[in-house]
Amino acid sequence: MTNDERPMKNLLDAVGNGAGVSLRPEEFVNIERDCEHFKLTIREIQRTMDRVARHSTWNLGENHPLMVSGQTVVDRFRKKAAGSGDGNDVHAVMEQHYKIVEDIQEVHRIVRQRMMDTDADFASEFQRLSTELEERPPVQPKLGPYLLPDGSAR
Repeated sequence: MTNDERPMKNLLDAVGNGAGVSLRPEEFVNIERDCEHFKLTIREIQRTMDRVARHSTWNLGENHPLMVSGQTVVDRFRKKAAGSGDGNDVHAVMEQHYKIVEDIQEVHRIVRQRMMDTDADFASEFQRLSTELEERPPVQPKLGPYLLPDGSAR
C-alpha cells in the first residue's frame, strides 16, 4: 500500500512533521491494546463475511424453479458479504476500517517514540506499563433505553 492510499494520510503527515500530542504512558499502552483488539475483531467480521459469501444453501427459494427471485436475493447477499467488485461490501468496508486503525496506531507510535526519545522517565514508565498494566475489557455497547438529543427515549 502506498502512502497516498492511507485513509489518515493527513494526520500521519502532521505527526511526522512534528505536530504535538500529549498523553500519559498508560494511555499509549491502552490505545495500542485497543487498536490490536479492534483489528482482531475486524478480521473476525471479515472471516464471518467470507463464510456468508460461501454459504451454500440459504433456503430462500434459490434452488426452486418457481422462485425466480430466490437466486437473485442469494447472489446479492453473497456480494454484499464479500466480493461486490465495487468495494461496497462488508469485507471491503472492514478492510478500510482496518487501515484506519493501523493509521491510528502509527500516529501514536510516532508520537510515543518522540516522547521516549526525549524523556527517559516517560520511556521507563511506558516500558514498565507495557508489561505490567492490567488488561482492561473492551467497552461494551450501552443496552437501551437510548436517549435522544432532546433527552427523551422515544
